[in-house]
Amino acid sequence: MGEKAIVYFSRNGSTRLAAEILAGRLGAKLVELKERKALRNFLVSGFRAVTKKHSKLLGDPWKEIEDRDVLVLAAPIWAGNANPAMNGFLDKAVLTEKTVYLLTMQADPGHEKSDEVQEHYTDRVKAAGGSVAGSLALTGASPGKTAKEEVLRTALDGWVIE
Repeated sequence: MGEKAIVYFSRNGSTRLAAEILAGRLGAKLVELKERKALRNFLVSGFRAVTKKHSKLLGDPWKEIEDRDVLVLAAPIWAGNANPAMNGFLDKAVLTEKTVYLLTMQADPGHEKSDEVQEHYTDRVKAAGGSVAGSLALTGASPGKTAKEEVLRTALDGWVIE
């Protein structure tokens, strides 16, 4: 079992909370993705997701995972699409021989579009040389709110990451 990292983006805290819970459970390093131009407007952020835009990120988060063998990529789903910050990370990440787990978070309790978004991320991970070992779709909270910690802990309890 290799060294682990949780790479995440969170606007309102639900994905951050899930990442922190997993990091504590796994003894993993936390790597937060921060957008160079943080878009605070919900509609603009949704439009960027729908139009498949990629965010420019602060720092070099892809360098922070170079010594890690197992990654969890955690990101919200916006407007039924992949998150621009995670897309920006995957633009530059080298995932050769890394085992990756995908965690998506969305307000929709039916997880509509989560399979498509996870498939998108899986394709990106494979193109970067990694392999996806598992995925989990979670229900967060409505935009502008944060999911309850006990709900996330319960949802994450059964997820096996090796």
